[in-house]
Amino acid sequence: MKVKSKVWLEKRDKLVFGEGKSRLLKAINQTGSINKASGKMGISFRHAWGYITAIEKRLGFKLIERTKGGKEGGGSRLTPAGRKLVGNFDQLASALNKFTDKKFKEIFGGQCRGIKNKQKQKRIR
Repeated sequence: MKVKSKVWLEKRDKLVFGEGKSRLLKAINQTGSINKASGKMGISFRHAWGYITAIEKRLGFKLIERTKGGKEGGGSRLTPAGRKLVGNFDQLASALNKFTDKKFKEIFGGQCRGIKNKQKQKRIR
């Protein structure tokens, strides 16, 4: 048995940012392209674009720097504010997961050992 937890950010009771949007921004930064990042994540460019504009509108700042194509080709990358948002979100999610795991072990520790032992006994037989 294990515990799962999720964290997301809201503003005025509306979802602003969560794990999926964080993965999208990381993929954009890695690939240098909203189109490549959306393909990598299995979502349409339009869907990815909608996520980005909604987040930017709700937060009031730009997350992505976009350059138009041409001789050098276009691309996208995170703004300093976008990198900070992703980094802070990852830090919060990591701290929450560590806390949740610790509390889970404190509260369910004995029960978890019993379940694991029963599973091992079944495999041995």
